[in-house]
Amino acid sequence: MPDSLKHLFSGLAPSLERLAKAASEADRLAQRIRAALPPEVAGQVVAATRRGDELVVVVSSAAWSAQVRYAGRALREALAADGEPEVKRVRVRVGGGGTGQGTGDRGQ
Repeated sequence: MPDSLKHLFSGLAPSLERLAKAASEADRLAQRIRAALPPEVAGQVVAATRRGDELVVVVSSAAWSAQVRYAGRALREALAADGEPEVKRVRVRVGGGGTGQGTGDRGQ
């Protein structure tokens, strides 16, 4: 790599490591969420993330958002049993085709 480009890439490693760690944590959280839901609903979970004491679950379509919302208490209890910090609110978003971009949300 030319010396003129090294300074551009030298600071990327820590940022990429943080991004990879965050992606891995989000994937583990989504897996835990899926495990706490009935199989037909679990298959519709696209992603999940924490925002403070809020859990955000992204589902494939609006048809599944109500079922995940109704499972909010069970999700909170399952995460607490796994030693996760308290979840005070579960928010469900509809992701467009698995992109994780919410087009709407419902809170519990």
